Amino acid sequence: MAREKQFSEAEVLERVADIFAAHGYQGTSLAMLLDATGLGKQSLYDTFGDKQALYLKSVECAVARYASLLSAMHAAPNGRAALAAYFDSLIGDCADDDPAKQCCIITAGLLEGVDDERIAHRLRDKWIAMHEVLRAAVERGQKDGSIRAQAPSSEIADLLLAVVGGIRVNSRAAMDLQRLHRTAGLALSLLDRDGPVPASP
Repeated sequence: MAREKQFSEAEVLERVADIFAAHGYQGTSLAMLLDATGLGKQSLYDTFGDKQALYLKSVECAVARYASLLSAMHAAPNGRAALAAYFDSLIGDCADDDPAKQCCIITAGLLEGVDDERIAHRLRDKWIAMHEVLRAAVERGQKDGSIRAQAPSSEIADLLLAVVGGIRVNSRAAMDLQRLHRTAGLALSLLDRDGPVPASP
């Protein structure tokens, strides 16, 4: 008779996702995963699969954590406020003492350039989904009047995603919280202008 598992798969996956977020796919060793979960190699792999499968499940786990942020964005009074909530959450994570919160598993994975097509495809899909969240908030703001910039919402979302990545890098370079908020505020102020977001020459 098979022995009943004495651990919560959801809790274990949360810990695994934290390790991958903090150290990347290639920088995460089996020893790190075993230490973080307290499981043996066989139990870990029998439950979740190999390292690739663990990483893919960790990506889904990490993305699921943003459910409360998405709810807050939907509950915001307008599109501009939804974007402000997004950046407030981002900077809050960057300033957190937990290394796993400081890192975004999607951003880190894309920058790492993992040489695995399934992983690369999943990360690109999640990045596109993040882009859509921002694009939808921009479009909402353009419709409700809280965003005056008339550039295509997809192009504005491109700009905002670039700012998101930059804020994460700046936070790792030990920029203080006020500077991060000023960066986000300046980016969002471009949306208050009546006309297209200015492009670099």
